[in-house]
Amino acid sequence: MAPKVNCNPIKLSNIVTYLQKSRTAHSIKELEKHLPSIASINSMQVKDYIQSLTDENRINVEKIGSGNWYWSFASQDLRLRERALAEAKVGRERASVTVEELKAKLLQVRTLREDEEAVLDLPGERREDLLAKQVELGEGIESLRREIEAFRDNDPTEVERKVKDTREARERAEMLTDEIYSMEAWFMKQGLDAESMRNFGQAFYGDEFDSEEGMLREL
Repeated sequence: MAPKVNCNPIKLSNIVTYLQKSRTAHSIKELEKHLPSIASINSMQVKDYIQSLTDENRINVEKIGSGNWYWSFASQDLRLRERALAEAKVGRERASVTVEELKAKLLQVRTLREDEEAVLDLPGERREDLLAKQVELGEGIESLRREIEAFRDNDPTEVERKVKDTREARERAEMLTDEIYSMEAWFMKQGLDAESMRNFGQAFYGDEFDSEEGMLREL
């Protein structure tokens, strides 16, 4: 359980020192009696300070009988300090590794930047060579694209699609032609003579109309 008040670190250390020097276990009632004068806190804060020290493993607590008893030994405090020191060393080593990795990455970035600047600083002829190479590569890519497009014309799937489209277009044209002939027949029945129909066809259909045959040209 976290303490209800913010505990002063110096007062916490004074309590630990008192418990270590006493070399004995204390009940909560004894601590509430002595700690206010030892740590300059009021009796209502004693439990909060004791709880804080317990949470930090700076003092020991054991339930004996009906109540808890608290104590601390100097050797225990030393072990805690040694553990904290070991953790600090591990953290420092990890930080050192991270720093070295960052330095290596920074060096890599600087090297790449220097290489880019070196290319930009090349003599005019060298830059022209690079640009010419770039143009050459671009033309090569375009040539490959044209070859791929040419091969596509021989693709069986593509050929089949074109045949299908052509067949459908012819069927639509034949259907429309039949409708046109039906309309012409209707006009003839209405009294329109052949010469007038020929002139009408030439004006309406243009090059698609065969004036000699008097009908649309064959597809």
